[in-house]
Amino acid sequence: MASRTYRIEKNGSLGRYMVADRDIKQGELILKEAPVLVGPQPGGALQCFACCRRLQNVRTCPGCDVALLCRPDCKGEFHPESECSYLASSGITGKDLADNCQVVFPLRCLLLKRYDPRQFDAVSNLEPHLEKRRNTPIWRRNKVAIEDVLKKLRILNQDELESELVQTVCGILDVNTFEIRPAQNDMVAYPERDCLRGLYVETAMMAHSCVPNVCMSADDSYRLSCHARVDIKRGDTIAATYANLLKGTAERQKHLSDGKYFECSCARCDDPTELGTELSSLRCHKCRKGLIRPHRSRGWGCDVCRASFLDGLITLAIREGERRIEDLDPANINAMEQLYKKLSLTFHPNHYLMLGLRQNMAVTYSRLPPTRHNLNRKLDLCARLLAVFSKLEPGISRIKALTMYELQSAMVDLSNKQYRGGEISRERFVAELKAADNILKEAVRYLLYEPPQSPEGRMALSAMTELKMLRESISSVLVERQEDSKKGEVARRLKEKLEQGDGAKEKK
Repeated sequence: MASRTYRIEKNGSLGRYMVADRDIKQGELILKEAPVLVGPQPGGALQCFACCRRLQNVRTCPGCDVALLCRPDCKGEFHPESECSYLASSGITGKDLADNCQVVFPLRCLLLKRYDPRQFDAVSNLEPHLEKRRNTPIWRRNKVAIEDVLKKLRILNQDELESELVQTVCGILDVNTFEIRPAQNDMVAYPERDCLRGLYVETAMMAHSCVPNVCMSADDSYRLSCHARVDIKRGDTIAATYANLLKGTAERQKHLSDGKYFECSCARCDDPTELGTELSSLRCHKCRKGLIRPHRSRGWGCDVCRASFLDGLITLAIREGERRIEDLDPANINAMEQLYKKLSLTFHPNHYLMLGLRQNMAVTYSRLPPTRHNLNRKLDLCARLLAVFSKLEPGISRIKALTMYELQSAMVDLSNKQYRGGEISRERFVAELKAADNILKEAVRYLLYEPPQSPEGRMALSAMTELKMLRESISSVLVERQEDSKKGEVARRLKEKLEQGDGAKEKK
């Protein structure tokens, strides 16, 4: 597949990067890749070597008595026999790893050099940005917390110490891994610290864009699938995203600069309006009319009165907004609504803080009793979210699919209430159900690109069942209408006959 869909090129600004080797249609699978390694985020909790689940009770592998497992008979695939054999003769213990959890992921990468040199060579070809990291805080932290510990455990030889191998491996892991969720059965959102990092040699060749033309999904076994989000022309750069697309430009740029060591210059980052979404915009408190937007050449400025604002002032406002949102009780919808109104005085309705709050509110309304008020509010929130997501992620989009799913659910529930309560006609009811059908059908189309063994893949199956039930409901209502129409016709004819009979009697 690699030879048919893409090739690897190299230039001074992007380094090695992936280019479409032919025209690629929307939805086409570009690559599917198993990870070389899966490990925790920096500072994250210990993970099972075999299945990568978070460890509650630490056990060691019965084969090597070193690798940390969730249970002795764990059937996970990420602790191969070759790693097990090497660890058994390494002289280190499971306690060494449990007491120094920060060394585990780099160590497992280093061990590839011993038992799988071919795979290690492929990993070594990835960019570590060694010189950009040299003598930075993260360099010094890795020296103390990882390199010195491995040296004490006698894992490193002199050549490896002199060649700065540990710093190189740490750089490769920081720069090239992708954030992936732990295996799960539901749609629970995990805190960033509980997410994992997956090292994928081929996928790492994709360039970055804040307007990516591919979408990526990992299944429960952490196999990554990459599909074309939109049509990709031959010769176009194949671009994923290394940043959170639901953050503002300043936050994305900081993440890329601090962790990936480059500055993004995509169409979205160069546009103060962020493709018309205003995801970074604040209300101007000087003129009360304009929006404060980020400009690369002149910093933060109002588009109406042209006033300039210091980065520190904008950061302070954002941090205060974040603090207030974090302090919210996620079950208290009234408090969320009140904060939403207060923050609207400072932030544009589509500012990424407001967007996140709106997402949380939509989730909370989904858990509340389906009253007309709650359903109407959920409809409004989902529609507003979808309008923004459609600009941020044109084409195939997981987040659009999930929002569409919630939107149509509220539409169906509300129209059913209104019809049963005699508030809308049967024709209007059918029209509302058909509109929900179109939205759910689009959601299913997007969700079918998700791996079957993933929460979204399982949701696709549920959504298909709901789509079938929705269409049966529409057919049932249409049958009712036909039967009522027939009954009406029979009644009309009977009335005509009675009137004709009465007319004949009068003539007599």
